[in-house]
Amino acid sequence: MKYLIFCGLACAMTLFGGEYTPRDFSYLEKKVEGLDSQLLNMHFKLYQGYVKNTNGLIEELKEMGEKRQDRTAAYGALKRRFGWEFDGMRLHELYFSNLGGNGESLDPKSQLYKKLVEEFGNYQTFAQEFKATGLIRGIGWVILYKDPQDDHLRIVWINEHDLGHLAGGEPILVMDVWEHAYITEFGLDRAGYIDVFMKNINWKEVERRL
Repeated sequence: MKYLIFCGLACAMTLFGGEYTPRDFSYLEKKVEGLDSQLLNMHFKLYQGYVKNTNGLIEELKEMGEKRQDRTAAYGALKRRFGWEFDGMRLHELYFSNLGGNGESLDPKSQLYKKLVEEFGNYQTFAQEFKATGLIRGIGWVILYKDPQDDHLRIVWINEHDLGHLAGGEPILVMDVWEHAYITEFGLDRAGYIDVFMKNINWKEVERRL
């Protein structure tokens, strides 16, 4: 699916042997007002775990293939797990890299703003739907997708990391609403966390993705 390979500089850098190295997002500690350093650092470590697990699965699947164990139930289980770990890695990279806007609003003259107005009628309606999607019960992600076939923007709820993606869709804006993204600072006040997220969007990065 295209969403697995889209994200340009936001993706983990590919190393020799098909392995990945985690990106350094520590600069966000000084650029995201409303999310404290303790919460961010915990989140960074969790993301690094997805990178490590993705690398481990690559090696394990390769070894099982070389040993002709690729028709076993264990191999199939790891293949299914790979998408979950890989998406966990990539979605966190997209999430972190579209933070750090320092409270800057989206420029009404920008291409992205005009596209949001075209799709949703006005910016406020887009923001309302994005926030409402983020308040759906359960853990997951909210993604503003661009469908490259018809050029429309769609706001989508993603269960876990790998369920609910639009085939071929390009992620434009990504918000993490798993509890680890906010609960240590906001408790059960997910709405408060979402408000902080919306105030800290790096709109230049989001428009670059568009």
